[in-house]
Amino acid sequence: MSRALDTRTAPPTPVTLEDAQSVGALLASSRSAETRRSYASAMRTFTAWCRVWGYPSIPTGPEVVASYIAHRAELVAHSTISRDVAAISAAHLDKGLGDPTAHHGVRQALRSAGRALGTSPSRRATPLTTVLMRQAIDAMDDLETATGKRDRAILLLGLAAALRRRELAALTTNDIARQGAGLLLQIRRSKTDQTGRGDLIGIPLGAHSETCPVLALEAWFEASGRKLGVGSPLFSRIYNHSRIGDTALSDRSIARIIQARAAAANINEKDYAHIAGVAQTWVSGHSLRAGHATSAAAAGVDSMTISRTTRHRRLDSLARYVRPASALEDSTAGKIGL
Repeated sequence: MSRALDTRTAPPTPVTLEDAQSVGALLASSRSAETRRSYASAMRTFTAWCRVWGYPSIPTGPEVVASYIAHRAELVAHSTISRDVAAISAAHLDKGLGDPTAHHGVRQALRSAGRALGTSPSRRATPLTTVLMRQAIDAMDDLETATGKRDRAILLLGLAAALRRRELAALTTNDIARQGAGLLLQIRRSKTDQTGRGDLIGIPLGAHSETCPVLALEAWFEASGRKLGVGSPLFSRIYNHSRIGDTALSDRSIARIIQARAAAANINEKDYAHIAGVAQTWVSGHSLRAGHATSAAAAGVDSMTISRTTRHRRLDSLARYVRPASALEDSTAGKIGL
């Protein structure tokens, strides 16, 4: 005799405050720190708008979210609106509430905003290509100082390994291994590797001593007293241009260094905006990574090979850098007999 399955849900079991806090901390770490900051900013803007119009923010309904999309479509890019919708969804789901953004009307409003605004980015990081990097290094008049050696190592290592600013800031001396022909660099965690699977990147000796990332890093090690395997931050703060501290540089400090060195070299960002087909470009912490992909594509390296160093999981994401550099070579227009 068969028995029907009991599909009733068991009542929630109370847990201790300590266990509840542990679960809360675990759930909070499911998103990167950058995503949490971005979502928090989006929710502050949404909550302020709701307060002005007298709408509830959490919980809220799909009609409020659709109205907010219409409001934001007059002010910001589609990518920002998509971020806003994702933040509203996460805020509700994290509290065990129904997701108002899953409603068909909200999705239709988001698609309509995409058609009206276009989904192509309006701005993009200026790639610091190999040519521009030489320009930046040539403009450095402090290469004999600890600050100059540190900054040159940051620029060249970031370009050679296609690193994000947060990846550069997180590096320690445990992540570097010297090989006869160069370096092995361990990326313990990244934007596309939130679970810490890790990636290993090879950095060979450069063809030119002034732009060789291996020699630049060795010069910084000598100036800073850093030693492989000690576990100290790879790049740290420098006080009064001489005293080298033990505190790691933040990712924002890395970005400021990149921007300052590019500005000192009079690198013109407007030229790339025209090539990339966007309204605005600017030097940022992402410019080293973009510069690697752009330079490799211009040198004729295929996308699959580039992606092994850049660690792009999707080739369409890589194409935004590869396409401007290889558009003529990839085109079939010259092969159809015109």
